[in-house]
Amino acid sequence: MNTADTIREAARLIRERAEAASPGPYFTTGKSARYGGLVATPSDGHPEDQGYDGHLIGESMSEANLAHLGGWPPAVALAVAAWLETEARMAEKRDNSPEGHTFHALNVARAYLARTGDHHIAA
Repeated sequence: MNTADTIREAARLIRERAEAASPGPYFTTGKSARYGGLVATPSDGHPEDQGYDGHLIGESMSEANLAHLGGWPPAVALAVAAWLETEARMAEKRDNSPEGHTFHALNVARAYLARTGDHHIAA
């Protein structure tokens, strides 16, 4: 894949996964030291209350993992996807040269695609 295609593919996957997720907002709860959880608000389309005053997303994670995941709700992911899409268009205008901000967007795209295993990235 060239620079624009790599960035665009990461943006597509981020957007697809964010749009399929509970929109949040997300919050963490420590209702007990053993069973704290990452929770989305009840208005997320999943009205069941699992005892955490919201829809349980994950539990029994470390506090650091809960805080990190809670900080990457769909709204943030969609904003990153929009930025990546803009940078992909800019890269195409520069014959796929990863200059300036596009260099950073390409690094984000490569890291995301490598993490998800959804990559066929040209160096």
